[in-house]
Amino acid sequence: MNKNAEGWEIRMTEMDLFTGLDLGVMAEIAEGTCQEVGFHEGSVLFEEGDAAAALYILDKGVVLLTIGNGRSVYSLTDRSEIFGWSSLIEGARYTATATASTHVQVIRIDTRKMNRLLEAHPKFG
Repeated sequence: MNKNAEGWEIRMTEMDLFTGLDLGVMAEIAEGTCQEVGFHEGSVLFEEGDAAAALYILDKGVVLLTIGNGRSVYSLTDRSEIFGWSSLIEGARYTATATASTHVQVIRIDTRKMNRLLEAHPKFG
């Protein structure tokens, strides 16, 4: 993981998705699958219908989720909010478009790599 994102394994343990996960496994996930990424205002993180390959954790900024050409909008504003849930299902596609409403910092988790790590630790996967 990018050195600016170090320590995320501790914050991740506070998220429902990772509850009960061993700290050693959490460190492997943080080191092997996470990347800190920044997006400028107006940038599209992913589009509805794209192959879902990553889960995102909001660090800073505001992300808008829109469905069906902007008919439905939801704003992600809180640090540690998780989005891109479709990526947890193999072969799935994103069900919304995520756009940076401000400058945004996220942790991007490659879910294919994360699933491989969890499979290597069946007690936790």
